[in-house]
Amino acid sequence: MANTHYDVVVIGAGPGGYVAAIRAAQLGAKVAIVEKQYLGGTCLNVGCIPSKAMLHVAEVMHSLESLDELGIHLPQPATFDMRKAVAFKDKVVKRMTSGVGTLMKGNNVDVYDGLGTVDASRTVTLTKDDGSQQQFSGDKIILATGSLPLMPPFPGIDGSNVINSDTCWDLPKTPESIICVGGGVIGVELACMFNALGSKVTIVEMLPNILAPVDEEVRRLLVRILSRRGIEIATGAKVESIADEGNLKKVTASAEKGDQSFTGEYVLMAVSRSANTSGLEHLMEQGLDNDRGRVRVNEKMETNLPGIYAIGDLVHGAGLAHVASMEGEVAVDNAMGHETKMDYNVVPNPIYTFPEIAFIGLTEAEAKEKYPEARVERFPWIANGKAVAMAETDGFTKVIIGKYDEILGAHIIGPDATNLISEYSVAMRGELTADEIIETIHPHPTLSEGLREAMLAVEGRPIHIPPKQPARAR
Repeated sequence: MANTHYDVVVIGAGPGGYVAAIRAAQLGAKVAIVEKQYLGGTCLNVGCIPSKAMLHVAEVMHSLESLDELGIHLPQPATFDMRKAVAFKDKVVKRMTSGVGTLMKGNNVDVYDGLGTVDASRTVTLTKDDGSQQQFSGDKIILATGSLPLMPPFPGIDGSNVINSDTCWDLPKTPESIICVGGGVIGVELACMFNALGSKVTIVEMLPNILAPVDEEVRRLLVRILSRRGIEIATGAKVESIADEGNLKKVTASAEKGDQSFTGEYVLMAVSRSANTSGLEHLMEQGLDNDRGRVRVNEKMETNLPGIYAIGDLVHGAGLAHVASMEGEVAVDNAMGHETKMDYNVVPNPIYTFPEIAFIGLTEAEAKEKYPEARVERFPWIANGKAVAMAETDGFTKVIIGKYDEILGAHIIGPDATNLISEYSVAMRGELTADEIIETIHPHPTLSEGLREAMLAVEGRPIHIPPKQPARAR
């Protein structure tokens, strides 16, 4: 491609960047997108998509335990071939990333392969793998460079058999044992996966609890379920070092009661992710406002440098692919002269453990602190006909309602929670009340009935469980 000028140049082709490029093209812009590694970014290549493919495999393995009850008899013990599972994962990834390439072509977005270095004049210098360079410019630049796994400077972290959430997908076999350092969303999801595939799993978390943002009642139930499956969970344990111990890895952690040590074939680092600022060095030198690499933006996704926007994991926020995509749309709308603001008040949070967890809005503790009059109730899956028929009855739906029947928060642990949460997302976004969900007919038998029943319960008039309190006067 010849040196040229674009209306919008997007740096990074993850779920924030490629969505921004498509939205800009829809608005009539001449668009370029720069990607140094792979279309689809972390999410499609080593994050959301491969993890869900492998979690699907793991959940199928886990479900084999209940086949006898369903009248299905397979030769025992069941065997698992990691190489075939990885091949399945690779096929899923290839299909999704190829789709992004097709979308770029279909929307007439010019794709540049290489590292894009940006300066405040909105000039982009592209450095290709062979070292050759090319320059082009844009009226508006959208930074969507994403994030990288955080690798704390523990002694031994660069040793053999120490993997992270980007590099754990191509193991030749299931580890006999694995230590997950970090009990956040990524660490717990991967702990579930490896446990179901046959590994002995230990989670080591520095904080007092795993899954810190999750409602306490939901977290307690998940911890009981994971412990029942044999996953060891050590909290309040700060990792100090990793070392070899024979053929195993030894993780040493400090705790209030003294040092602890854990051994496993592999160590999985899943403590957090850090902003990827590669190619943004000139902008940082030229005054791009940031906090330890996380770029500061306003509600329009504008940075402090004219014509330059930032989205996704590069900025402070939820660190969720669907949030990055929305930020990309908001940034482009503003870049193209429309007035749009990013709203973080209604963000669904999915966690792909099994059972799944999904939540939106305030936890019970947050709601009670902020709104003493808040009402809380639950509906258990054991009382839902579809969940019973699926033999998936662990968990509940929990809703938190305010003084004016507004929805303050919703928390689901159970089958298909990550899809079900969208009903509450739409309701909260549309400022619907409990009554409006109650008055909406839900199909039977479905899991979605449980969402309505939870609202009935909080009003004191559930149908399929005994009421805990008198029904509220209408």
